[in-house]
Amino acid sequence: MQRVAVIGAGIAGSSVARALCAQGIQVALYDRASGPAQGASGNWVGAFHPHITRGDSPLSQLTRLGYEHTLAALTELTQLGLLQENTDWGTPGHLQTLPPEDAARAHETLSMMAFDPSLVIWAEPHQHLPTPLHGYHFPKGGWVKPPRWVEANLAACGPLLTTYYGIEAPNATALLKTHDAVVVACAENSLLLAPINGALAGTVKGQITRVKLHPSAPKRLPLVLSGETYAISPPQEDWTLLGATYERPVLDLNPTDEADQQNLERFKQVLPDWPLGGVLDRRCALRFVWNDRLPAIGPVPDMPGVYMSTGFASRGLLWAALGGWVIARHCTGQAIDLPLLNKIKPRAARSKALSRG
Repeated sequence: MQRVAVIGAGIAGSSVARALCAQGIQVALYDRASGPAQGASGNWVGAFHPHITRGDSPLSQLTRLGYEHTLAALTELTQLGLLQENTDWGTPGHLQTLPPEDAARAHETLSMMAFDPSLVIWAEPHQHLPTPLHGYHFPKGGWVKPPRWVEANLAACGPLLTTYYGIEAPNATALLKTHDAVVVACAENSLLLAPINGALAGTVKGQITRVKLHPSAPKRLPLVLSGETYAISPPQEDWTLLGATYERPVLDLNPTDEADQQNLERFKQVLPDWPLGGVLDRRCALRFVWNDRLPAIGPVPDMPGVYMSTGFASRGLLWAALGGWVIARHCTGQAIDLPLLNKIKPRAARSKALSRG
C-alpha cells in the first residue's frame, strides 16, 4: 500500500495520518474546514484517564489500552521536540468525583477489582482537594491541548503528508479510485461518506467555559477533575476550563449563558469554597456517539479498502492514538492479536437505544 486518503483533520484523522506516515505510506488528508482541529479537536484542553466499571467491561479495558497509546504518542512527540510536557500536556493526576449515593458501591467495586494502585486508588473527601465527595484517583491521569496534539501529529508526518483544506471530500468509494485505501475520521459525517447498514449513532452538543483564575484562589487546580464536574487548570495559563454540557437534540452550535451557568454550578457542587474569576470565553462542539458508547475503529463492512476511526464520544483523547495504531496495522497487513479490538470494529447496532457518551 503506497497512498491512503484520510478524511478529517482532527485528533482522529491526524493520529491516523501520523501512524500511516510512520510506516512509509503517503497520506492525502482532506478536511472541509479551512485548517486542522476546527471541530471538537479545537477545544482548548481536554482530559484523558482510564475508566472503571463493575465487572471490568470492554469499555473499561479499552480505555486502559487507549490510555497507554495516548501516553506513548504524547511522549514520543515530546521526544521529537514537537510537544512540550507541562505546557502542551501533562499527567498531574485525575480525580473522578462520585455522587454520595454511588460512593459505597463504587468503593466496593474498586476493592473487588484489585487494580494496581499506580492505575487507580480510592479517594476520601478532602484528601486531594477541598471537596466533600468521594472519588477515584488516577495518579497518572492527564490533560492535553488537542490543537497542539493535532499540529504535532501533522508535523511528524513530514513530506509523506499532503493536506487539502477547505475541500469537501467525495465519498469513500470515489476516493478509492485514486488511493489504495480510505480512512473516514470525520466524526458526525463519517456514516455519510461510508454508510453502514444498521449502524446507529448520533451527535451531542457540548459547551465548555473558560474562567479566569481568581486572585484569592490558593493555586491552580493540582488535579484534573471529572465526574460531578469537569475542570482543568493547565500550568502556565491564567484560566480554568469548565464543562462540558450534554445537550440533545442538537439545534445549533451557538453558546449560551445558561450553559456557562450550568458549568459553573457543577463546579461549585464539587468545590464549593474554591473561588473562580469571571468568564473569559466559551466554545461549543459536537460529540459523535456510537449507540453502545464504544468507538468505531477498523474496516467498514462491505466496503473493501475503507476504514473508520470515529465515534469517540467524549473520549477522543483516549481513542485517537489507538485508532491510528489499529488502522496502520490493517493498512500494512500486520496482525492484531487483541480479541478485545473486535468490539470496536465499525458495526450495526444491536439495539435502537442511543446511550450517553
